[in-house]
Amino acid sequence: MNNFYVDDYKRVWGNASINGEIDIILGANDVLNVFTDTESYTITLPPRKYTTEYTTNVSDLVEEINHQISLSPLPIEALLGGFHKDQKYNVVVLRMTNGKDIADLSGSFFDNYFA
Repeated sequence: MNNFYVDDYKRVWGNASINGEIDIILGANDVLNVFTDTESYTITLPPRKYTTEYTTNVSDLVEEINHQISLSPLPIEALLGGFHKDQKYNVVVLRMTNGKDIADLSGSFFDNYFA
């Protein structure tokens, strides 16, 4: 796996802030591929603006990722994670719901929010 942060619960944490307004653009940052040791899954987000509010811990982006996951359904869950470094900010967190580990990630969404 690439050098992303994986916690003790096998959740993979993004490393780019999603605070405020994020513009998902077709072909630019809309596709996330999730790989386990045996399967691969693709999540495609509809292009539009998504808002994440740090103080209320609410994210349209995470809600939309989970909505897209539920349409298939995929054994993945997206969560809203918070970091408290020099500044407080939110990130996308992913975990498998079938007991598997996330082995790798790719895609334009990954390039913008995980790489």
